[in-house]
Amino acid sequence: MKTSYFLTMGLLCVAAAGSANASHFYANSISMNNIATIQDSILHNAIHTFDRVPAANLGGKKKTMMPPAPKQDFRALYGTMSIYGEYDESEFSGRSGGDENTPMIKNAQLSWQHFGDDVALDNYGRMDSKYDIAMLGLTGGRTRLWDGVSGWATYAGFINSNTSDSALKIDGVGGYAGIYSRFNMRHFNLSATINGGVLTNDAEFATGTDKYTNMWAGAAANASINIILDETFALQPGIQVGYTWIESDSYVSISGDNISNSDLGAFQIAPALHAIKNIGDGWFGTAHIRYVATMGNGGDLSVNSIDFETLESDNYTEYGLSLEKTVGRFNMSGTIVRRDGGRDGWGGGLNIKYIF
Repeated sequence: MKTSYFLTMGLLCVAAAGSANASHFYANSISMNNIATIQDSILHNAIHTFDRVPAANLGGKKKTMMPPAPKQDFRALYGTMSIYGEYDESEFSGRSGGDENTPMIKNAQLSWQHFGDDVALDNYGRMDSKYDIAMLGLTGGRTRLWDGVSGWATYAGFINSNTSDSALKIDGVGGYAGIYSRFNMRHFNLSATINGGVLTNDAEFATGTDKYTNMWAGAAANASINIILDETFALQPGIQVGYTWIESDSYVSISGDNISNSDLGAFQIAPALHAIKNIGDGWFGTAHIRYVATMGNGGDLSVNSIDFETLESDNYTEYGLSLEKTVGRFNMSGTIVRRDGGRDGWGGGLNIKYIF
């Protein structure tokens, strides 16, 4: 038989066995699947952090999303209603603040998220994944639009990730930036965001370290409805839909192999339910459950022009609890998250917002 035949069969057998010598072939594929999950965390955080007046109006008899005209006297129209997350109605209106003059920049905020998961990747196995995401954002003032209210925000952040198993360790560092917009009309909320980012990676294995870079661009939209049960409790069913294009990097490994991945398109759909409770004395609690389904297209792996099986991320369920309070012009919240399924593990985050 020809030498090329033996080479081909040898590479395929090594990969199928999942040996330490072949694991680094999948490093770029693993990074792209991790980016899809990191992107979901970024988009979900942006959608549910910026100007979250649509979460609920937990007070007053009108039960509308917010006063129809920003410059009117809220207290004269609505009395002392308590809008979700911002309890000092005498000074602020809405969780994101902003007084009756509706300033151009309504608030600035800093958030941090951390997740530690045991990840299942089809055609590869399980790996330990950890990542941290920091974000700085600015939210603009509200604007009357038709019979509702619109708003905008801009954000940028930093990412640090680590993924490993017994044969491979991948460290990634990068950043991202995006814009956000929302529209609220009574009990209906619609928000959308687009962003882009870059992640540089070092894949360390038995014989050396490979370096490669991934870039991405994505968008997501979220639609939800407020179901206000009483002045202290509300439910918010919704669904988030997003798509991310992840650019792959082709390179020659330290082992001398030509490694190439096609670009990956990740479509994600995440139905969710948020429950929001006015605990009292300015404290608010939120519980949520999400099911995150990821469908990938592309990301095919080729080593020395030999095709390998494509890695795929499994779906997972996420449960979360949040607690927040506003003190003066600061709104502070903390979240703890549990994931089960394709990702098993814990996460959490902190958010500090300054209201202008």
